[in-house]
Amino acid sequence: MEQGSKSLKDDTNIPQEEFFAAAALFCRAYPTFVAEIDRVEAERGKLNDFQLMLAVNKAKESLVILGWDCRKAVNALFETYVEVYKHSSKEDANHWAESTFGCSKTLIYEPSIEDEEIVEQGLYLEMRIEQLTALIHEQETTLLQNYRELYRLKIAAAHEAEAENSFEASEPESKEEEDE
Repeated sequence: MEQGSKSLKDDTNIPQEEFFAAAALFCRAYPTFVAEIDRVEAERGKLNDFQLMLAVNKAKESLVILGWDCRKAVNALFETYVEVYKHSSKEDANHWAESTFGCSKTLIYEPSIEDEEIVEQGLYLEMRIEQLTALIHEQETTLLQNYRELYRLKIAAAHEAEAENSFEASEPESKEEEDE
């Protein structure tokens, strides 16, 4: 089990706040995850890789994960659980989750006020940064399109003015030729 924790640390390299947020999210999804494993095991026996992946996806459906580091950490936590499950047993995997993060398969995880503040502040800030970045990119794209349209219109207006000038310039010559 030590090895699973070590690989998690090596694979994620994320700030402590992000890790705590990921742990809180893992604990929130844990009851759904364990219930899905129990349901499938009751029907088919020990889960294979595909069934485990489906259970992980079902558990993560209810989570709102913001940020690459947090997503990476949550995935690593589920992968560690799956590895313990595959190489040992469901009981050992459940013991790992319960002893490491305080997860309970019967209780919905209620983070402490500190954890909640870290999650809320970190997730809110990250979400707001992503929103503003997307808005800026969108507005930059719109501005670039407007500049292109303005340039095309100026070129078209210049060509039109040039055509009118050449038409007016040729018109007096035509009148002079008629007068002769």
